[in-house]
Amino acid sequence: MTLKLVRKSQHAHVLVCRSCGDAFASDETFRAVTASAHVKKNLESELLNGRDGWQVRVVESGCLDICPVGAISVRLVGAENTESKTLTWTIDPKSDAGALATEIQQFLRRK
Repeated sequence: MTLKLVRKSQHAHVLVCRSCGDAFASDETFRAVTASAHVKKNLESELLNGRDGWQVRVVESGCLDICPVGAISVRLVGAENTESKTLTWTIDPKSDAGALATEIQQFLRRK
């Protein structure tokens, strides 16, 4: 069997930390859906509206080892033609994820 590495230059993933989202379990805002699922859904809808040729997948992940208090860690990975392979932000899950989606889009657009 031969293994072959496949590189796609216009693919990236956005990881939303599920562990950070679990810290908001007692918050009334997130009774129907977890905080990380809320952020994931908002990022997905925003990133699908303006991809500029990039295929971006948003997924919930395990701990990203940032562990901010009162926020959720979000990491961009796999942007192969960028100078940095990973970028990490922290976001308040109650705020509009649109600002983060715009920042991600602007970063990818420069590459």
